Amino acid sequence: MVDLADILHEEYESDGSLVLFRCTECGHTSLSLGGTHGHIEKHRGYTRFGIKIPFTKTSMGNFGELMKRTEVLLVEETSEISLEEVEGL
Repeated sequence: MVDLADILHEEYESDGSLVLFRCTECGHTSLSLGGTHGHIEKHRGYTRFGIKIPFTKTSMGNFGELMKRTEVLLVEETSEISLEEVEGL
């Protein structure tokens, strides 16, 4: 049985290495491309009509414009840390 968390989970790889997405405006980094684009919409507010407006919950993103503001990063090196070092837990 597949649960909702599995359906909504986004994670990408390239040649077995993890891929991250980063907002060029502020450095916000995420495993989720959709989540990163939602974050970027708060900065830019581009709609499907190409009109720059303040962000609204109902505006639809322009993928090309959002990708111009998205860095795609490949994680090549990792190091182990303790759970206490993880922020937000």
